[in-house]
Amino acid sequence: MKKNKELLFKMIITAVLTAICFGLTFVSVPLPTGAKVHLGNFVCVLAALLLGGLSGGIVGSVGMGLNDIAGGYSWDTIVRTFIVKFLLGFLVGLLFKYLVKSKKKTNVLLYGSASLFTIGFVASLISYVTGSPMYSYIVDGKVKHSIVYKDGYSLISGLKGHSITLGNSTKTIEISVLIPIFLAILASILIGVIIASIIIKKEEAKKNIYVCVATVSAISVVINLVFEFLLRWLLNGIAIHSSEAAFLTSVTRIPSNVITGVVTIAFVTIIYLPLYYALSKKGYVKYLIQNELEDNDYEN
Repeated sequence: MKKNKELLFKMIITAVLTAICFGLTFVSVPLPTGAKVHLGNFVCVLAALLLGGLSGGIVGSVGMGLNDIAGGYSWDTIVRTFIVKFLLGFLVGLLFKYLVKSKKKTNVLLYGSASLFTIGFVASLISYVTGSPMYSYIVDGKVKHSIVYKDGYSLISGLKGHSITLGNSTKTIEISVLIPIFLAILASILIGVIIASIIIKKEEAKKNIYVCVATVSAISVVINLVFEFLLRWLLNGIAIHSSEAAFLTSVTRIPSNVITGVVTIAFVTIIYLPLYYALSKKGYVKYLIQNELEDNDYEN
């Protein structure tokens, strides 16, 4: 009977979060590159941390997948979303359950993530400074971008680019000034968590949970970026019959994935604990995966 209640609760909350994920994916901010930053990943990761990997995967896959269908996206985009977002939620849930039991391994990954995104900030800043100014022009009513200036082109503020060629395909990687800014924010968040974990000595278990949340959220950015890149390359290559062009297109989408990841980490680290404690006060804590983990002994 107890297991049936737990299953029913998780099904209801998973359905609610799926609907929220569907709706919040519409809440997006377009980038100068033509891509967009949305809040769907945030709901997917939050669901995985609260309910486990299976629920997180369902929330992300169904919520964002249905959003793509409603938005009229191409078949390769829809298939990629269903696969990538399920893997994102599922792996985040598994990783959280694993790391919360081991303080040492969590710290190593947290320090590694902070270093990785700090390096990413420096690299993106250098790339932006050394890039060529981007210009916009209109062809058949559509706005196009170019790093080559011609009469009738307009300079795009805050956007620079690097032209890369692979085989017979040439693409421009568009670097927005937002990329180094957001990576600096992300690195600062992780460094702040590290400092807080060193200074705060009380309530060791709760502190470790919070460190795990920040660590897994940071790693979720890498998980999403890697699978988005690989699946976009594969499926887009099938759709346009050009592996080289698909590879370059995948490269040009990395900046928007990074910014979406930063937004995800910021929202999750701010909202997770207040939401967890709010559910605890309402008597729902026994249905959350953290309740299964809090009684475990932590490794020293």
